Amino acid sequence: MDNIFIFAGIISVIFLIVKFLEMRFIEKENKPLKFLIRDTLLVYFSVIIGYYLVEQISPVIKNIDGGSVMGAPTNQAVFTDQPGF
Repeated sequence: MDNIFIFAGIISVIFLIVKFLEMRFIEKENKPLKFLIRDTLLVYFSVIIGYYLVEQISPVIKNIDGGSVMGAPTNQAVFTDQPGF
């Protein structure tokens, strides 16, 4: 995804709608809007931080894994000749 902030915003809005519907129809108790906004902001920043961590760790994982995509088989260089000693 090109713009993580839009992506995080979409996820946060979906979270807000689901929490609002849960509050109204399932729990049937009114919570202050302040708590819903707080939880939504927590989700927004969690998505951004999670994306940042994945972007920082993925080059390290590719180097450890030999350049393959997590578990995909690669052609490894293996010595199969007679030893020279």
